[in-house]
Amino acid sequence: MSYPHRTPSRTLRFALAAIIGVATVATVQTPAMADGTDPEWATCAQYTVPVTLTAGDPTTYNVTGRLCLGSDHLRKTTVQLLVSGWSYDHNYWNVSYKPNTYSWVWVQTVKGYSTFSIDRLGVGASGKPPAAQLNVQNQAYVIQQIVPKLRSGAIGGVAFTTVVGVGHSLGAGILQYEAGTVTTASAVPDYLILQDFLTQTYAPGLARLAASLHPASSDPAFAGAGLPSGYLTTQPGTRGADFYHLPNVESDILSLDEALKQTGTDGERTSLAAARDTAVTRGVRVPTLLAVGQYDNLACDRASGLSCDTPAAVLARESANYSARACLSAFVQLNSGHDINLHINALDNYNYAATWLDNYTINYVTRKDSNGCIPV
Repeated sequence: MSYPHRTPSRTLRFALAAIIGVATVATVQTPAMADGTDPEWATCAQYTVPVTLTAGDPTTYNVTGRLCLGSDHLRKTTVQLLVSGWSYDHNYWNVSYKPNTYSWVWVQTVKGYSTFSIDRLGVGASGKPPAAQLNVQNQAYVIQQIVPKLRSGAIGGVAFTTVVGVGHSLGAGILQYEAGTVTTASAVPDYLILQDFLTQTYAPGLARLAASLHPASSDPAFAGAGLPSGYLTTQPGTRGADFYHLPNVESDILSLDEALKQTGTDGERTSLAAARDTAVTRGVRVPTLLAVGQYDNLACDRASGLSCDTPAAVLARESANYSARACLSAFVQLNSGHDINLHINALDNYNYAATWLDNYTINYVTRKDSNGCIPV
């Protein structure tokens, strides 16, 4: 599939933003979300959403996100809430390099869907709480506040009738935990698309990632940034081996990934176990698509019995962990590692996800069974 291409300079993009104004839902001004290019066929603006980390702590932080409105009359009232993985921000979903190939935002908006791509607390233009306060549970509480705002029109003035939680890695775990624990229906996404987050993991891959980390204050990219103590990032030159199947990656993508890398905390990594607990996964009661790279070395290793070679292999591993109401589906992006959006064949994943969502929201709405699942 081919899309129109444009790559205005960052100076031009900031000038345009100054002309049209940056919309917010809070009075606190936040930095512009850097890099990523808005698709010319969508109407995009930056919004700031005030949130708290827990119900008992009134301290307010600002989550910054970019809302791009689709135009298709059947799809524009569906918004995809995009939540990035550990050490990534919104650029994972809208990378500036060859967006026709690599930008989830470009592909989904050209199909008519709206997207709201956020910088999670702790990364990008969003607030930076103390490291000890950043974990899956608190990040899920943030999502619990954002979803109703998307439904009510508090973000961008559009009251979306359908909210789709789309997450990568840590972002997927956050969304899964939120959907599996929150009982207020209006705060839970209607559908989940979870990238590269399975309940079974590959221990040697996780150990290699852990060995790649060091304090963000020790990294040239963040030295002097004034981050709270306890923030971590990947050591220079390690992301290729940790997150990619290198035969299927462009060198320019690896360079851009290093230049745009973000931070994370130990609490976010260790608390991911909570999102994998069967008490949580079986609490997910909305249709869920699991998408994974065939060679994701954090979750997949055929020799260890952790095959990700086919959707059937993934479902054989995962189905027992979910209830019938999750209507579990799977997609495998061949020849890809952990960051499936940043491999050469990313469009396979994007197009499959859009078709899956079309089938649930448009094509087979009248054919859902009692669990809300569509025909296989």
